[in-house]
Amino acid sequence: MKKKPKANPNGANQYLLDPRQKECWDLYVNPKSETFGNATQSAIKVGYEPDYADQITTAEWFKGKIRRLNLLDKAERNLDKILDLPLKDKANVVLDASKFIAKTLGKDEGYSDRSEITGKDGESLLLTEEQIKTLKEKLINESKRDTTTRKD
Repeated sequence: MKKKPKANPNGANQYLLDPRQKECWDLYVNPKSETFGNATQSAIKVGYEPDYADQITTAEWFKGKIRRLNLLDKAERNLDKILDLPLKDKANVVLDASKFIAKTLGKDEGYSDRSEITGKDGESLLLTEEQIKTLKEKLINESKRDTTTRKD
């Protein structure tokens, strides 16, 4: 008897994303991808079942990405318009709104300011035991050096 493939092999849920989602989206929006602009084929290529792939554009995560892409596109168009306008209060409002959208929704496209309180790519800022030991040794050595070179 042939086993049916598991529909959710990565155990994705509202807290744990399915890695296929990013891969599917990347194929869909990459002009160099052979499935560029074809959501169904992009979904099938990354391992989604054909029934789900046929309806991928109705999935909440996919619709959210489309909304963000549309807002980012609009923000970029507004920024282009602003460059041609004389500086006025109305223009500043549009510019500020566009910058806000670009920085929040366009963070993966390089529009954001880094403001998180983690290391690069979410790495921990906490020191390892070895780093702590090295720092302690350095401080102790500097303290000893200070006391031996001081003249009273």
